Amino acid sequence: MLEAKKKRKENIAGYILYLFQVEDLIRAFKFDENLIEKQLVSRYNVDEKISIEILEWYKNLALMMEKEGVREKGHLQFLINQIADINEFHLKLLETGVEKTYVLAFQGIAGLITELKQKNKSATNDIHLCLDAVYGYLLLKMQKKDVSDETTDAVKRLSLWLGTLSKLFKDFEAGELEI
Repeated sequence: MLEAKKKRKENIAGYILYLFQVEDLIRAFKFDENLIEKQLVSRYNVDEKISIEILEWYKNLALMMEKEGVREKGHLQFLINQIADINEFHLKLLETGVEKTYVLAFQGIAGLITELKQKNKSATNDIHLCLDAVYGYLLLKMQKKDVSDETTDAVKRLSLWLGTLSKLFKDFEAGELEI
C-alpha cells in the first residue's frame, strides 16, 4: 500500500508493474490472510495502525481478484483501465506530436513492439504489451533463469521508453503538459 501510493505518484508504469507483482504474491500465498500478514505485512517497519491498514489493503485486493475472476491469472479491472488510459495518452502524444522527443523515442522501439505483437496475442494495446514484456523479464530474473543479451537489451529499451511515457503522464496529470 505504501509503496503503491508512492509509485503511483512517481511512475505510472512502475506502479502497474508493482501491482502485477502484488497480484502474483496474493496468488502465491493462495489468498491466505495469515500468510500475507506474516510474509508481506510484517516486513514493513510501521506501527500497528499502519500495519492493519496495509493488511486491509491486501485483503481488499484479494477480494477484488476473487470477485473479478482473476484468481488464477489476469489483472484487476482498475489496472486494465489504467493501462487503457495510458495507452490513450500515448496515442494522443503520437497524434499531436506535442512532444517530439517522445515521438522519436517511440519510433525507436516501434519495430520491437511489432515483434512482441507476434508473441503476445492477448495484449490489448502497445502499453499492455510492453508492460507484459517487462514484467515477464522481471519474473525470469527473480527466478534466476538465463535471459539472452538480446532480450535484456530489448527490455532496457522498452523500460526507457516506458519511463519517458510515465514522466510525461505525471506532468500531464499535474497540469504541466497540455495536449
